[in-house]
Amino acid sequence: MLLQIVTGTGVLLATIFIHGMAVMLLFRIGRGHLDGTRKLSGYARLGISYFFVTGFVIAHMIEIMLWATAYRLVGELPNFEDAMYFSAITFATIGYGDITLSNEWRLASAIEGVNGILLFGWTTAFLFKVSELWSSRRAADRNIAQP
Repeated sequence: MLLQIVTGTGVLLATIFIHGMAVMLLFRIGRGHLDGTRKLSGYARLGISYFFVTGFVIAHMIEIMLWATAYRLVGELPNFEDAMYFSAITFATIGYGDITLSNEWRLASAIEGVNGILLFGWTTAFLFKVSELWSSRRAADRNIAQP
């Protein structure tokens, strides 16, 4: 059991690092666009949102692939396709149950589920903050425009 906890925790920490780097990279790239949002149309802001969402989907896919790789390395799943499928439904906490890990490694899948919830929450918080910046800037613009 200790090996499963250590392995699961190691993968969890690696995915948190990956996600943190994605947040920083996306914020850095998008910062210039966020600063000028008061001048952008709704469609332009939607385009920037698509950029952020696409970036986070890529980050989540990398994180899911990391979990899948771990399951393959410990010999829990027969091929990478099954490992990706299992990892994706576990990370998203869907858990169909059509593919499962052995009793020895099932604790790792629980850790992955917690990991997925946390990282999806982090993504949601970031996207909410971006939309909040747009709303607060538009409100500030209305206040400035009034005499």
